[in-house]
Amino acid sequence: GLAPEVVVIDLMGGLCPERDRVRSCLSMALSVADLPAGDLEAARLALLPTRSGLREWVASQTRLAPEVIRPLVAAVHEDFRERLLASVKSAQRIQTFPGAATLLAELGARDVRLAIDSELDGDLAAAFLERAGFSGRGWIDAVVGADEVSTPRPGPGQVEEAVRRCGCRHGARVVKVAGSPADAQADRKSTRLNSSHEWISRMPSS
Repeated sequence: GLAPEVVVIDLMGGLCPERDRVRSCLSMALSVADLPAGDLEAARLALLPTRSGLREWVASQTRLAPEVIRPLVAAVHEDFRERLLASVKSAQRIQTFPGAATLLAELGARDVRLAIDSELDGDLAAAFLERAGFSGRGWIDAVVGADEVSTPRPGPGQVEEAVRRCGCRHGARVVKVAGSPADAQADRKSTRLNSSHEWISRMPSS
């Protein structure tokens, strides 16, 4: 078949297996707000776009009115963001999958655009990429966080935005390296990526 024009890689599922760090910061932020979540619940939340995942979880766990839930979720989300950003910046090292840097370098050397998407906000995803040593090498053309589109995963917004930022047209040939079931649905739901392909990968961690 024809080679892809754009490769979109999930940050946690394809490059940096750091969901334990995300889960820990999320658990702490919820506990501070007197909304403790068990490890399994926090791990499940860590797979979802953070703000919408929190909103749905808090609504399911409480009987609070929507006008109360909104500022509560905003406060938890901001606390989580601050904790995670501090954790990433102070970490001695960020975990990466074996061969991840080689993969990015090889894709960067080909006539293909490379984008990274994530369930995290875009600036948090960028912080992980920087600390992992993947930024500033000319490999990555776009980073799209869940907060930057109106229909994040499992909707198609992040993949479509990644293609747009890479300067490609609607109907571009896309390979998606997905890291969760919600992520795997994203390009299938797109009406703009008619020729898209999907590659669901769980790269082995060391």
